[in-house]
Amino acid sequence: MKHRRNLFTGTGFRRAVTVCSAFGVVILIAAGFTWYSTGRADRTPENASQAEATLPSTPDGQPAPVQSIPPSAATASAPVSPSASSPESKKPTNEATTKAVAKGDCVLPSYPTADCTGVPAGWSPKRTVEGDLTVVKAGTVISDQLVTGSIYVKAADVTIRRTRVYGTIDNFLGDKIYGHLTIEDTEVVPKPGEDVSSVQQYAFGVANYTCRRCKIVNRMEGWRVGAGNYSGAGQVVIEDSYAQLAVPAGLCQTADPHGDGIQGYGGPTVTIRHNTIDQRGDDCPTSPIFIPDQDNAGGTVTDNLLAGGGYALRLSGGSFPTVTGNKIVTKSAEYGPIDVDCSKIGTWSGNAEVTYDFDRGVILKETKKLNSC
Repeated sequence: MKHRRNLFTGTGFRRAVTVCSAFGVVILIAAGFTWYSTGRADRTPENASQAEATLPSTPDGQPAPVQSIPPSAATASAPVSPSASSPESKKPTNEATTKAVAKGDCVLPSYPTADCTGVPAGWSPKRTVEGDLTVVKAGTVISDQLVTGSIYVKAADVTIRRTRVYGTIDNFLGDKIYGHLTIEDTEVVPKPGEDVSSVQQYAFGVANYTCRRCKIVNRMEGWRVGAGNYSGAGQVVIEDSYAQLAVPAGLCQTADPHGDGIQGYGGPTVTIRHNTIDQRGDDCPTSPIFIPDQDNAGGTVTDNLLAGGGYALRLSGGSFPTVTGNKIVTKSAEYGPIDVDCSKIGTWSGNAEVTYDFDRGVILKETKKLNSC
């Protein structure tokens, strides 16, 4: 079981980011593209000129030289084919049906699935960024992009929508948090040719961000909540999202990585609401939700569906005013469903073990109430 992890080594936080190669840019302009509505008005226009790709910060935390992407820069690009890590081929293509799946099938009493999170059915990128994308302009809206590297956010009030990423989405750079970052209908998946992502960094992080209807497929680390004492840090909201966690073959024997769905490490207050986190594909896990006594503020944990882990739900760091309605798939965790410090929990109710249909996102039966607190 994992107890301590160094914040700045291994798969922990990075104080600086080094990019080893330049990147090319591809813009795909599709006529008649049907916008997928998220119900939130943009604060700035969604156009290509707002997203600026640069090299990440230098080791001393200073910005690297900026290279803007001209809106006219475009070359032919092969379409992204559906795969096990991108299940578009199984989704409906009718627009009305797509919206019904995204907004209807995800709500209680159902739980998020791969089909109602991430990019919508029939999605294709308007632009492909080969390599990393660094955002340096406040208020930037990134939408409908494929980023084959990572997205590094170095500006305030950035929004990322309907985007697929093979690397990491990170707003903790140069000892500073850049928030508030909003991420919606966006997914982090393995790159083509990988069943399980070789990236050992968390998929989304780190503080002062909201992740809504996000999707993670076959990644070792999901969401990170941390850097609470750094400039710009603020609360985190993770809601209506889905994660299927896994580790590359043989890694448990050589590195014993102890992955997490959501990990707090020196983290600010977090709201974890109505997510599905499935860690059954990880042979050496910690927990789907892991907020330990490691300088975490704690938070609210409600209506989540959890499976796998050493323990599925581990809460011992900070204060947890409300822990309610969480369902844990029976006999899925190695040691037991919960490992919690009841002295730090306010309201505890409605938490239970269940049997569950992962394809439909519905509970089949409640098998045991969890009344430990």
